[in-house]
Amino acid sequence: MSLSFKQLRAFITVAQSHNFAEAAIKLHISQPALSSAIKKCEELLGGALFMRTTRSVSLTKEGEVFLPIALRLYDEYYDSINQIQAVFAKQTGSLTIASMPSFAERYLPEYLYAFHQHYPNISIKIEDVVVERVVELVSQGKVECGFSFEPTIEDDMTFTPLFTDKFVVVMHPSHPLSERYVDSITLLDVQDESMVVMNRNSNLRVFIDSVYAHYNITPHIIAEASQIGTLGQLVKQQIGIAIVPQLSSQRMEELGLRCVELNETLLQRKVGIISTPYQHMSVTTQAFLEMIERPVTT
Repeated sequence: MSLSFKQLRAFITVAQSHNFAEAAIKLHISQPALSSAIKKCEELLGGALFMRTTRSVSLTKEGEVFLPIALRLYDEYYDSINQIQAVFAKQTGSLTIASMPSFAERYLPEYLYAFHQHYPNISIKIEDVVVERVVELVSQGKVECGFSFEPTIEDDMTFTPLFTDKFVVVMHPSHPLSERYVDSITLLDVQDESMVVMNRNSNLRVFIDSVYAHYNITPHIIAEASQIGTLGQLVKQQIGIAIVPQLSSQRMEELGLRCVELNETLLQRKVGIISTPYQHMSVTTQAFLEMIERPVTT
């Protein structure tokens, strides 16, 4: 049997009041109830904590030793309660989310700005990693939610769509296709072009290859990379052209490249929030996701 918070508080109040009657008034309990609490406290600890006279109450030597310990335990209890109340009130705490870089660059700052305005004391950590790593972090419980393309059924994730992202062909402005295709282009239009693509094990590469297979196209691959930003640099050096999500078009245009929308129904992917149905979501993460109420338009 352990010492209860009420017994701890009773001991401290009597020790500071030096009087059972005064202590009972402060605690809003009867004197018999207070005496019972002190007696149980002494029984649990193994000896007398107070010396009682008809006029006053004083601490025994053991009581004097226990008082600073009791005060520390009392303060720690209240500090702990205040801390968890602050977390629930979203006055403190942390928000850790994962996001594929293209979404993190284009949309996440706006969401996080709004969140920070409401909860300025919440610390924010962003894991801006490739799609596969976003899914991995969420599935392992290292983050509570992530922003990614719609995961496969095998990933066993809860997915809340935000918008559908199309794909674009990225090319150097001097490329022959740049003048020929201004508003849109098809996969068949670029089937004979030199391509720079994502590595084979990437989620994006697997998806695009499946569309190539649908049209029975074998792309002419010149180079592979693990980051979309690297593809942009390769295109800039005129090594080839690339097919990337429209989410990445801003980054490509900043490199001075042209992005032409792919007019392919099959080359579209939903972008949204992934989470695992088995993990409890903190009030901080819930508050953040509640702020993302309206769909984003690309």
